[in-house]
Amino acid sequence: MMKRLSNEFNYSLFLPLFLFYLISIGIQSLAAELDGVDVKSVMMKQILFCLLSLAAMGIVSRITTSHLLKYAPLFYVLSLGLMALLYWFHDPAMFAVTNTKRWLRIGGFSFQPSELMKLSFILFMVRLTLIDEMNQPQRSLRNDLGYIGKILLYSLPTFLLMFMQRDFGTSLVFIAILGALFVISGVHWKILVTITGAAAALGSTLLILVFSEWGNKLLYWLHFKTYQLDRVRAWVDPFQYRDSIAYQQVQSLYAIGSGGLFGRGEGQASVYVPVRESDMIFTVVGESFGFIGGTLVIFLYFYLFYQILYAAINTNNKANLYIAAAFVFSLLFQIFENIGAAIGILPLTGIPLPILSQGGTSLIVLGIGFGIMMGFKKN
Repeated sequence: MMKRLSNEFNYSLFLPLFLFYLISIGIQSLAAELDGVDVKSVMMKQILFCLLSLAAMGIVSRITTSHLLKYAPLFYVLSLGLMALLYWFHDPAMFAVTNTKRWLRIGGFSFQPSELMKLSFILFMVRLTLIDEMNQPQRSLRNDLGYIGKILLYSLPTFLLMFMQRDFGTSLVFIAILGALFVISGVHWKILVTITGAAAALGSTLLILVFSEWGNKLLYWLHFKTYQLDRVRAWVDPFQYRDSIAYQQVQSLYAIGSGGLFGRGEGQASVYVPVRESDMIFTVVGESFGFIGGTLVIFLYFYLFYQILYAAINTNNKANLYIAAAFVFSLLFQIFENIGAAIGILPLTGIPLPILSQGGTSLIVLGIGFGIMMGFKKN
């Protein structure tokens, strides 16, 4: 049921991926130019990561879905181990800047274990979902509650590590993955409505806590940091804090606004945006290519997602469909959050824009993920 045919190549899926790799090289070069950084060095580094990502894609595309799911528990445990190592081998330079232990430092090499965890998490949760459906083919409210309880139990180590690392933004990505799996696997609508309502209530409660003195004390007791609360305050009224906590958001709005319809004109001064090459990479798109350029990038993302889901559906393989849906929704959430923060409709969470933001770990792991999707073949 999970067989792949190695002699088939999905050109329709590879085309948007290849275009994104080219765009990432160009956008990172523009960001370096705007920030006065050595453009050649940045371009060569981005090309190297793109090639490594393509190589990873090619290798993984030849591995069967059945093998990936068979070893999913091992991948999950290894990813948890890498995340746990952050407490002893985290990058001190990044910790000094962000006050978070998200980057693993071994010798001269630094990467984010949470990026690898996203893929391992998807594969393991899909495996659990398929096993549950095999053991309990008759769907019922009681069975669905048992399934959700088992999923949450196995997810607990991931969320505990994310909480201890103060990485709230990436935790939301894992929640989006679970949400996609619950929907695509057919969990009872009453459970989905209850979960959605609880999430909305939690979000509203957090807003109340952020803007109240007693709430701040409670959040600090829960190990939330001042910069995390500041991001919410800056989101609600950025221009009130334009010279302090909302400086990045306001500069982002100015930069995107300066792009107009077709991009910043010749001789027009660029707007400085902190962390332009990573969290705020969409400001480079908006400033340099305007509303039209930003719209085309978003359209290309959705075309990529369409091709991924179409490839999975075409296989008539439930495992492929579950993996594709979880993977697409994880990327969709990151895109929505990143661009939403850049244009001021969502608070900053430090989530990168897939493929385009700076980060070798993210690009290589995405290559592995896209390799899984490229490997979907007709039975």
